[in-house]
Amino acid sequence: MYQFILNMWVFRKVSEQQVTNYGNKGLITPKEAQQILATPQQEAE
Repeated sequence: MYQFILNMWVFRKVSEQQVTNYGNKGLITPKEAQQILATPQQEAE
């Protein structure tokens, strides 16, 4: 699930709040959520 959410983050398909919620709900760990949020997103076109 981590890799899927990371890809969604990079391509701007999920918001910061959604990633945080995934961590809080147990789909990923809170540490993984922070790692995802620290990853740069693709530039908006």
